[in-house]
Amino acid sequence: MKKFIGLGLAAVMAFTMVTPGGAGAEPQSKPNGPWIKSGQQVMLERFLSPEELHTKLEQIDERDRDNRMELEVVGHSAKYDHPIYVAKFGDADSDNPKVFLQTQIHGDEQAGTEAAVSLIHNLAMSNNRDIRDILDNVTVWILPMLNPDGAEIIDVEQGQSKQRRNFQEWTPEEWGLSADTPAPWYHGTDQASGELGYDVNRDFHPDLSFELSEEDAGLLPGLGSEPGFYVTPEARASRDVFEELQPDLFIDHHHRYSNVVSEDDDRLNTLQLIAQVVDEDNVISYGGEEYQLSEESLNLSKQVNSHVYQVLQKGNSPFGAVSRYPDVNLPGTALGSYSLNDAAIMLYETRGQQHPDGHTGQKGSGMLIQQTYIGLYETLLGLATGEIYEIDPDFYDTEIPRNSPRIGPPNL
Repeated sequence: MKKFIGLGLAAVMAFTMVTPGGAGAEPQSKPNGPWIKSGQQVMLERFLSPEELHTKLEQIDERDRDNRMELEVVGHSAKYDHPIYVAKFGDADSDNPKVFLQTQIHGDEQAGTEAAVSLIHNLAMSNNRDIRDILDNVTVWILPMLNPDGAEIIDVEQGQSKQRRNFQEWTPEEWGLSADTPAPWYHGTDQASGELGYDVNRDFHPDLSFELSEEDAGLLPGLGSEPGFYVTPEARASRDVFEELQPDLFIDHHHRYSNVVSEDDDRLNTLQLIAQVVDEDNVISYGGEEYQLSEESLNLSKQVNSHVYQVLQKGNSPFGAVSRYPDVNLPGTALGSYSLNDAAIMLYETRGQQHPDGHTGQKGSGMLIQQTYIGLYETLLGLATGEIYEIDPDFYDTEIPRNSPRIGPPNL
């Protein structure tokens, strides 16, 4: 995989809006990270705001002289009415593999958006041979900031933060329910702002036509092991893109607190990934339909995740501290609901978050954005060349480290 250091790393350094830098294997407590020092203020202007994302996408669209990209508004956020964009490269009725990439479903998880915008820029503008191969052989739709309200900067005592949830109150009357109907379990107060909102990543249902109604009152408030209700405009926007594209692969970018790779490898994780978020024997029944994970989509999920793991081990890569995310059973997430609709999935859990207790500084964030770009870019290239389909799915189960212990910042 000699190509990955070529356009992948070079393009990130050219187009990301942060200063690239590295982080050592051991936890550190110094300005720029990877740990936020006690009393060190977090400044988040360097990350794209919803308004800056709008400007950036419009600029790319205007400069896309070959009309490679179709830029579309697929919804608006709950509180501030920010547009939610999807950048489309290729048609939904194509015979090529179809990929749906989504970032920043949680407002404080922003590295994926930075990498996604760089990827959009290169797909729209670059004449590199590998980019041409991707455009000719893969359909790619990218939704780069699903939760723009949460991406707004909030001033807090420690400096700045962003909100994990969206900003939205529970309005049961909107759905024909009585005023005393309990809110979905994933509605509550956000840690950063103290305002009410939903964890958008629990608001999904495998029935893509699901619409909450009086008949569903008995399902509320629900449980984490059950589907959500599509009560947020953000989740509905994502669903609409999925339903139109019917992708073969769905990639959802997140952040996670710090872990070490395994009990035997104490390197600080750069990435955790997972190919399965719903148990194989979990059958969701609703509206006369049954939804269950397919063996075919699960195998492709394992091939894609294994490919990214292998790519990030190549050469002198600083991104080799990769492990598997803990086993979960979450049909109410985007990944869970979409996998129950026959899409292969990849959960991309990059280390670090930015919120009142955040712990990834500037240089650490720059490195992690580079890692994200390389993993996403190489996934598309691996589908274009067919390399991913040659991977044994058993590699995922036998070779990728798991059971990564969580760690906290060093004592200061």
